Amino acid sequence: MAVVPTYNERDNLPLLVAKIREHAPELDLLIVDDNSPDGTGQLAEELGRDSGGRLRVLHRASKQGLGRAYVAGFQQVLAEGYDIIVQMDADLSHDPSFLPQFFDRIREADLVLGSRYLHGIAVVNWDFKRLLLSKSATAYVRLVTGMPFTDLTGGFKCWRRSALEAVGLEDVFANGYLFQIETTYRVWRKGFRIAEVPIIFFERNLGASKMDLHVIWEALWGVIRLRMRA
Repeated sequence: MAVVPTYNERDNLPLLVAKIREHAPELDLLIVDDNSPDGTGQLAEELGRDSGGRLRVLHRASKQGLGRAYVAGFQQVLAEGYDIIVQMDADLSHDPSFLPQFFDRIREADLVLGSRYLHGIAVVNWDFKRLLLSKSATAYVRLVTGMPFTDLTGGFKCWRRSALEAVGLEDVFANGYLFQIETTYRVWRKGFRIAEVPIIFFERNLGASKMDLHVIWEALWGVIRLRMRA
């Protein structure tokens, strides 16, 4: 099962679904829509009607942040009994062509992280400032938490059920991009097996980025909070 949060992703969603069907035809999808004003949720329902039950939609009343959307989606798919859960963005920055690599590595791991930096730098259409911010963020997280992984702020992941249950979703406090760090940190601290696979990250072509100063501020202080709670 792939859990894909959406907010104003109407232009990207059909292509994302088509690419997933091409590269991982066995993968079910749960679209978690935060009442997108552009009609993303309604479009997802239309796509679901043509999917033979392979695509479903979880409608939320309002935009409450990336972390809350993932928590709601994860709780639903765990309740439905899925054993392997993918999380990915809807804006095509996470290329579904990499999904087979995730499925291969998850056979011997509990969590697989998609890394933009495992073999050098693999990002497309980022300026130097954005790249510096991303690299500095991972260096900062590694320093504060002790986690050894090359890309700790990315959101392209594949979970085993046991690892995702061990996160303790009801206790996760992060809501923005810190959510990606917190969930990885929680299972790393518990000794679960974490692997990385190289991906190429593509900056969105359509729609608006959700990155803002509030998200960055939350991440800076939140990492310290994570370490203090350990």
